[in-house]
Amino acid sequence: MLTTALFFLAGTKLLNYLYWQEEDWERILFHHFYEQKENIDCVYLGSSHVFCAFDPEILDEKNGKNNFNLATSGQSLMGSYYLLREADRYNEIETVYLELYYTCSTGGQGNYREKESVQISWRITDYMRMSPLKLDAFFHMNPKEYYVDAAFPYVRYRAHLTEKDWMKDRVNNKSSGNYKKYIYVDGLTEYRDKGYYATSMELTNPLFVRERNPEDMYLTKDAEKYLRKIIEYCQKKGIRIVLCTNPMYEIQPASTENYDNYADGIRKVAAEYGVPYYDFNMVRGECLPIQKPEYFMDAGHLNSKGAALYSNFFHRVVSAPEEENSEYFYSSYQEKMEKEKPEVYGLYCYLMEEAELQPGDEPDRNLKMTIAATRKDNIECQIFLTPEGGETHMFQDFSENREFCVPAQEHGSCEIIWRETGGGTEAGSLEISY
Repeated sequence: MLTTALFFLAGTKLLNYLYWQEEDWERILFHHFYEQKENIDCVYLGSSHVFCAFDPEILDEKNGKNNFNLATSGQSLMGSYYLLREADRYNEIETVYLELYYTCSTGGQGNYREKESVQISWRITDYMRMSPLKLDAFFHMNPKEYYVDAAFPYVRYRAHLTEKDWMKDRVNNKSSGNYKKYIYVDGLTEYRDKGYYATSMELTNPLFVRERNPEDMYLTKDAEKYLRKIIEYCQKKGIRIVLCTNPMYEIQPASTENYDNYADGIRKVAAEYGVPYYDFNMVRGECLPIQKPEYFMDAGHLNSKGAALYSNFFHRVVSAPEEENSEYFYSSYQEKMEKEKPEVYGLYCYLMEEAELQPGDEPDRNLKMTIAATRKDNIECQIFLTPEGGETHMFQDFSENREFCVPAQEHGSCEIIWRETGGGTEAGSLEISY
């Protein structure tokens, strides 16, 4: 029996080595987490919006604590709950900062029995150390039909069973010095100490493909359940907890067209438990002047320059009593968009369904573009389109209209010239590839 078990384990290890395409970020993150020699005082939980936004080196200097980003790509609140408990097993946690990026808690990704959410959870269970807690996480995160794939990573790649090139690539990667030394370097990005994703990349094309429909902008039952479990766990253990949503470039929250509905759901839960919640997408521009492409690597993630600016401001906010911070924030995202200075940030788009087309619409013009801007009634835009291989033409003269459609298969560039309503001088322009 023992011999059979040993052969089985050895065979599993070999097959994982040959076929498993590991998640580099999570593998390195968990290695550094378990190798931490100092007690982790402050843990930051959430998705990539955490590991791109919080610079632990800056926060260590600011609060005099040991700060660690225990963040994984697409991390659900169920994942955050189990990682909180794992961090608490190894450390005496003082404060938990829980980031609440909307795509992880809404729509299909917010349904923890859906395939997308289940597969994302493997980034956690694949690398947690074996323990009763890991087994508990495994059985809660995986419906029965996913047990085999979740337990044996190589099974996920059965489509490559006979592909020698696939196996060769896996072996070459796992034989490399970077793999063995837990070094993450990917062009202009790198893993830095304590779960920080450092990058010098900057947002150059402010176009965002909408990820959620307005009607999906609410906390799912699964997400709310685990948000409550996290808060209750912290309060039972005497751990301070702060809820937050990190800043996105304006085209992303604007694309939801219903952002306040999601934020209000979190705000209600936070108020019920008496815990602070700060949504930095509602921060006043003069307090945190971060809505510039130079501070973002893409529409959703800060780069290192943005993380430095944000980490300093974040510390200032969370180190003060909640009642002293109201001056930094608008009461809603809608209020922010109505009161911030006039500005055009870019475009967001989505593919319209046939039922959305109006009589007289050209059926091939089914990619709806919307200009993301403040001051709905105080900005007018002129739009020029240049289809790939075609001539530039004025699509719209100065108007307060912000929506237009192009063929989904068309590529080209769009120039937006804008000014304040009333025929004033040109205030700015953007050129965007689509």
